[in-house]
Amino acid sequence: MPANEALTTPSPPTSPCDGTDSSVSTTPELNQTIPKSNPEDGRETKCSVLNHDAILSQILPSTNEFETKYTHVFHWNITDWRSLEPKSHSPVFHAGEFPWRILLFPKGNSQHDFTSVYLEVADPAANNLTPGWHVCAQFSLIISNPNDPTVYYHSNANHRFSAEEVDWGFTRFYDIKFLAKALNGKGPFVVNNQTTITVLLRIVNDPTGVLWHSFVNYDSRKETGYVGIKNQGATCYMNSLLQSLYCTNAFRKAVYQIPTENEEPTKSVALALQRCFYNLQNSNTPIGTTELTKSFGWDSLEAFMQHDVQEFNRVLQNNMEIKMKGTPADGAISNLFVGKMKSYIKCINVDYESSRVEDYYDIQLNVKGCKTLHDSFKDYVTVETLEGENKYMAEGHGLQDAHKGVVFESFPPVLHLQLKRFEYDFMRDTMVKINDRHEFPEEINLDEFCSISNPDEPFDYVLHGVLVHSGDLHAGHYFALIKPEKDGKWLKFDDDRVIPVTKKEVFDENFGEEAPKEIETLHYPSTPMRVNSTKLIKRFTNAYMLVYIRKNKLDEILAPVLEDDIPRHLKRRLSEEQAALEKRKKDREDMLLFTKVAVVTDSTFLTRQEFDLAAFDDRVFKTVGGVEVFKVPKNEKILTFKQQLAEHFKLDLDKIRLWSILFRSNKTVRVDQALSSTEERMTIEKLRETTCFNKQMGGFAKIYLETTDQHYPKLPTIKADTSIVFIKYFDIWEQKMRGLGHIFVKADEKVGEIIPSLIERAGLPKESAITLYEEIKPTMVEYIAVKQTFKQAEIQHGDIICFQMTVSDTEAKNIQARGECATVREYFSKIYHRTMVQFKPKVDKRGQEVNLIMDRRSTYTYVTRELAKAISADASRIRFTTASQGTGLPKDVLPYSPQLSLEAIAPMMLSATEYAHSVSLESLPVPTVYYEILDVSVADMETKKSVNIVLLGPTLRDESPITVLVPRNSTIKSLSEAMYQKSKTEKKDVGNLRVYEAVDGAITKEFSMDQPVGEITEKGSVLYAEQIPEDERTMDMDSDRLIQVVHYHKSPTALHGVPFRFVGELFSDTKKRLQKRIGMSDKEWQKVKVTLIRDLKTPGYTMENIDKDDIVLRTSKFGDEDALGLDHIDKSSKSSRFGVPFERGIFIRG
Repeated sequence: MPANEALTTPSPPTSPCDGTDSSVSTTPELNQTIPKSNPEDGRETKCSVLNHDAILSQILPSTNEFETKYTHVFHWNITDWRSLEPKSHSPVFHAGEFPWRILLFPKGNSQHDFTSVYLEVADPAANNLTPGWHVCAQFSLIISNPNDPTVYYHSNANHRFSAEEVDWGFTRFYDIKFLAKALNGKGPFVVNNQTTITVLLRIVNDPTGVLWHSFVNYDSRKETGYVGIKNQGATCYMNSLLQSLYCTNAFRKAVYQIPTENEEPTKSVALALQRCFYNLQNSNTPIGTTELTKSFGWDSLEAFMQHDVQEFNRVLQNNMEIKMKGTPADGAISNLFVGKMKSYIKCINVDYESSRVEDYYDIQLNVKGCKTLHDSFKDYVTVETLEGENKYMAEGHGLQDAHKGVVFESFPPVLHLQLKRFEYDFMRDTMVKINDRHEFPEEINLDEFCSISNPDEPFDYVLHGVLVHSGDLHAGHYFALIKPEKDGKWLKFDDDRVIPVTKKEVFDENFGEEAPKEIETLHYPSTPMRVNSTKLIKRFTNAYMLVYIRKNKLDEILAPVLEDDIPRHLKRRLSEEQAALEKRKKDREDMLLFTKVAVVTDSTFLTRQEFDLAAFDDRVFKTVGGVEVFKVPKNEKILTFKQQLAEHFKLDLDKIRLWSILFRSNKTVRVDQALSSTEERMTIEKLRETTCFNKQMGGFAKIYLETTDQHYPKLPTIKADTSIVFIKYFDIWEQKMRGLGHIFVKADEKVGEIIPSLIERAGLPKESAITLYEEIKPTMVEYIAVKQTFKQAEIQHGDIICFQMTVSDTEAKNIQARGECATVREYFSKIYHRTMVQFKPKVDKRGQEVNLIMDRRSTYTYVTRELAKAISADASRIRFTTASQGTGLPKDVLPYSPQLSLEAIAPMMLSATEYAHSVSLESLPVPTVYYEILDVSVADMETKKSVNIVLLGPTLRDESPITVLVPRNSTIKSLSEAMYQKSKTEKKDVGNLRVYEAVDGAITKEFSMDQPVGEITEKGSVLYAEQIPEDERTMDMDSDRLIQVVHYHKSPTALHGVPFRFVGELFSDTKKRLQKRIGMSDKEWQKVKVTLIRDLKTPGYTMENIDKDDIVLRTSKFGDEDALGLDHIDKSSKSSRFGVPFERGIFIRG
């Protein structure tokens, strides 16, 4: 029966009952036998509830999982059951320095079918319990027959009692209608209106302070001094490693030393990691990593793709090592994490040894077959003897027996050990997780595994961190157990929560599954207590990565990170961002009480070059410069605000007038109507609702402030036939627009009548001829005939009239020849098509990244010319690549087309209308275009062909991808010569070269040297080149057979790897040459199955196993569509250890 929380009751009612209690024990009770019980009816073998030792042993036995602090038994003898209050309390009893009582609902709590009974801490405030108190208890609540204490029923629970949860128990404890009846061996429990309710209470030690914690309102920083990291979706593996690296203080200091002052966090991994570490150090709440993953170049999909923590660690460290070059942190990675190991082959009978020393960043250790970490190290350095068929060819000594192995020459200060929990099971033909028990110690000495040792400086290591994988092959979760301080506590970093843990949780619970054995199922009567289920079920939670720190380096590695270690610019930027964040938060809170009022005046559009008088973004409360914004209480009257405006602008109240501003149906923003005295008594919030594009979304209340000026010393009276019109002047010589304020016109007045006033305002000669236009919307700027009336021209309140000097056709052509605008219409068209594009280097990450403002109609030629100026490059060699809309990564190379528009080059560009109504170009998403600077001009590329070819070495593992540019009319021979010229390998005779094409792992075409390169397949194929092996050049054309060899796994319908040609002979000889050709070790080759595949390319293919050494392949009658198949796993592909292929391997680009 599950435990349920009950409502707290402040004071106990009087009840016809008494209580007795007994403190049975104050010492731990360990390993007591659990007697058999009847789990169906909750009744035990005859045992009296008054026999305290026996009843505790039977119902509430102690285990070695928890340390007992106090044990207590209390009896509540109820003498008049029917007279109990609906909510009753027992007398208070004390145990473990806490006051306790039973809370009883005889007729049920929140239901009326079952009696409800709870245990609670009695009135914590009245009993002066300290703030933040808690007590962890195991308890059993028992109802028993008052005349026969061996007749009872009970339910058990564990609970953490605290101020938030003072009571815990059972809402459906026992069916009310059966309390006084004997039924199925149970009861009766209420006899003659009497009963006894007993509490068995065991208070247990809480060594971590979080035992059975609900973690509601849990504060990681307060409890542990550390904060967690939010999970973006499947980034727990990354969070665990980041916490481990953060707690490696020497690494954190090194990261802080990388110069990043002039970088952007979403484009610089170093800066993003610095900010991540700073936030972990200073934030009081879990931090996010979106900024960091963006700097990696990851998209949102990557956040939901779980990668391997080891692979991520290597890629991140490699990136940091590059960033640290030439900085104060140079060498920090190698000084912390890099050790040296020597791989050797040493002959037994002659004095010859071949060896090489390599750096390592981590060590991968076997779990399978190794019971302890020490066993794994012994397995790692196990010496293999090469003898018999596997003898070693020693230079100058021929085939020799030899020892092959690995020995460590040094161990780094911080040792990362990767436990191989995921392996490929060849028997089951799938990836599996190894859950075998594998013990690791708190301290370990590695001297015996190192060729160079010093007794004064032993390789003694102390465990610092355990990265744990919980789950199986198909799903799982990572968390980290870390001891951040030398003499500190162990903490569990589980995404956004950090909690203290015991050593048992660090070690025993992460060793893995114990060896199978018979485990007797533990039966707890009626309602089982919480038990350690890891004893009963298969263990899927175990250590995956161990972090050890050399003992004599602990103080250095874990030295505190001080304020002086943190870059000043980092603290300054983050403080400024935090202040801005607090301001935005306050602004949001203010918006519940205040309205932002945007006030437009004639000076607002004095220098505005774009459409309308101003632009507003109500979604984010942004507006253009020149618009003054005021924060006004929502319920304030407009008239009151008008008075404030008069004071602000130092004007008399009778010299200003307020007008509403509205969004017209064509999405333009125009002054609408003067506010009447009645409307001025409205609230500011009401005005906002009428002037917003969408009143539900919020935004500015918008007002135009009309003031008197030299043209209108007094505010004109507005009649039905009078309209306020705004004037803009386009200076064709300066190519600039200028706002000239407002003018009042009458409906029946001729348009031409305002010309003198316009000329005067623009400061033009009186005899100047001007042309007038109406700015209707960005795509509609119409000529206004001066002889028509304003009514005929459909001019109304808020319309905008633009004018310019009249120019002749010749003058217009001369202006246009200079790339300038000859008319208002042309100028607004230019503004309308203006856009901003970001140009990023495609390959060279050190290349310059620039934002350029250009016309979206600009041609490919113009764009390259402008970009070339910005980056100081040759425009003819710039080639563009589009960006993926989903990931923002490079997508398609654009063919050279001089007239291709910028819109086509940057397909992610927003529409011109969105730009026209924006507050600024910078306020909108900036489309990205990637560029690269070629060795030749892009135009030349039209006459040449770029060919990707893979040059194979002596083994298939020696691949050199090469890209060469050759004339389109050239031959395969020219391609081969160009390939050797560009490759770093020794140039060889192209006459002995085989060039062939493969599609989906099978050879589809072989080329002769005189074939044109135009016959190479453009897409979907791989082009290979290899020197024809000696055995093929000397083969007997009459008797030997040249066959195709392909790789597959399980089924030849899905090929992988590099296909190749091979001379088949006696299989015992052939398999040795195949192994050498592929470049496999003896251990790998043992797992390869060789088959003969008939009719490879047809659905009706057949397969024959080749398992005898005396088979002669040359006599096997190979057809043209037959092939020799090698069945083995594809280790070149990036596959998830969970059995799901990744779309791409892990990468960090920033």
